[in-house]
Amino acid sequence: MFVIIIGIILIVLFFLWYMWFLQKKNASTLNKYKDRTDYLKEARLEGKIEKLTKMKLSGASDDRFNQLKVEYHKQEEEIFSDILRQMRGAEYKNTEFKVFGANKDLKKVNTSLDQFEEKIAEISQGFDELLKSNELNATHSEELQKKYQTLRKQVLTQSFSYGPATDKLEDELSEIANLLDNEKQLTSKGDHIEASQILDDIKIKLGLITDQLKVIEPLFHDLNEVFPGQVDEIKFVFQKLDKQHFKFNDDIVALIQEVQKEIEESNEKLGELNFDAVNTNNEDIKQRIDDLYETLTLEIDGKRDVLKEQKPVLDYLNHAVFQHNRLDKRIQKLQESYILTDKTLDTFKNNFDTLNEVRREYDSDVQSIADKQVIFSQVRNDFKDIVKELDEIETNEKDINDELNQMLTSEQIARNSVDEYAKRLEIQKKMIEQLRLNGLPDDYLDYFYMVYDEINNLYDDLDADQINMEDISKAVIITQEDLNNLVEKTSKLKYNVQLAEKLLQYANRYATKNKEFSDELAHARSLFDDDYNYQESVDVISKALEEVESGSVDRIKETINS
Repeated sequence: MFVIIIGIILIVLFFLWYMWFLQKKNASTLNKYKDRTDYLKEARLEGKIEKLTKMKLSGASDDRFNQLKVEYHKQEEEIFSDILRQMRGAEYKNTEFKVFGANKDLKKVNTSLDQFEEKIAEISQGFDELLKSNELNATHSEELQKKYQTLRKQVLTQSFSYGPATDKLEDELSEIANLLDNEKQLTSKGDHIEASQILDDIKIKLGLITDQLKVIEPLFHDLNEVFPGQVDEIKFVFQKLDKQHFKFNDDIVALIQEVQKEIEESNEKLGELNFDAVNTNNEDIKQRIDDLYETLTLEIDGKRDVLKEQKPVLDYLNHAVFQHNRLDKRIQKLQESYILTDKTLDTFKNNFDTLNEVRREYDSDVQSIADKQVIFSQVRNDFKDIVKELDEIETNEKDINDELNQMLTSEQIARNSVDEYAKRLEIQKKMIEQLRLNGLPDDYLDYFYMVYDEINNLYDDLDADQINMEDISKAVIITQEDLNNLVEKTSKLKYNVQLAEKLLQYANRYATKNKEFSDELAHARSLFDDDYNYQESVDVISKALEEVESGSVDRIKETINS
């Protein structure tokens, strides 16, 4: 119990100490705020107000001054007085030991003082700006006046560099001069804010004119010097070429007039300061002038090339005709003994027609040159086309000549091949004769005589009055394939005959073994001797032998292969 009482006493003592401490702290804070209010009383703005009143402001400047002055008096008379009342209330509460309420009021006082100081600072700055505006405007006005005079002098003394844009530039400068006069009048009346706004407008307009001069000069340089000089040069060259009877696809005079008209239009647009339109026009003018230069150069170079190539083209044409005629003679001679392909004859005929057309075209161009009614660039293109066509003819006729040579070579190859086929056929015949057979299978005989007829037909075709080597070459290939097949058939026939003979001879040892075998043996002999079906004879006797002696057929086959 005693401990509890001691604890309560200590808590009470701590609370009383804290209340005392907080009262002292509030009192210290209050003294600081009193110092701040004393400083704020001394930092009055009446001096600035008096100076501004003596400046006899007007217009927007006077409105701004009155606005600031009203706001200042409001702060002094209402806001500041309210702050003092709040401080007195806080001081009374602190004296009455209402320390928490006093602390709360002091926080409000601090906020009010901060807001008051901030507002007074803004008003003071506004007064300072009004005080400085006259001096600043005077300095700014002087600088802009100098820049204006410099630009005006530049435009007047260098008007030759700006051409039709000069009038517009002078109008803009006159507008700036009026603005400078207005600024002086406003300044003299004390309306420094309006004067400052006008000075800002003047600065922007002077900057605009400066930028315009940088754009105008190169544009007018092209319109006044570059383009006219180029047009004069084109006129001079054209007149000179016209006297030399040059002809053109285009109406050069009309094209020059169009360029001159567009130059005039660009000058008008420049006078209106329509720089986008001028830029577009100038680019088009450049392209038109380049095209005119190219057109004139094309004909000058065309004449040089035409005169240089006229004789070589003629020589090439005559050479092509000579080569064609020589090939024609060869073809006519070969046609007496050979049938040429339609493709070869059609190509040769087309070449003949092309040569005649090329000759007419060349003669027409040469006549135009002689009559001085020629567009040289066209003739140059004609010559190029002629050379190209002659190149194609030369290639075609070389191919035709090679085909004719190949045809003659193919004839000799065909003759040699047919002779070889005849020898190989004779060998097949002797191989069959050596077998001494009573007869041959019908399918073999048919195939043999088919190959025999093919070879004889080839001899007949090669000995004809007119040889068709295209058909003969195809027939040679077919006959070679058929002869190869006949060789295989002969080899197979020979093998079957030899095998059948050995099998039948070996089968004799079992001829009396049983009736069934005897019948098969008789059947096989009949197939061999009467029907000449050697393959079937082998099949029948082989089956019968295998039944009585397995493996015997393979052993006999090995004796033939060996």
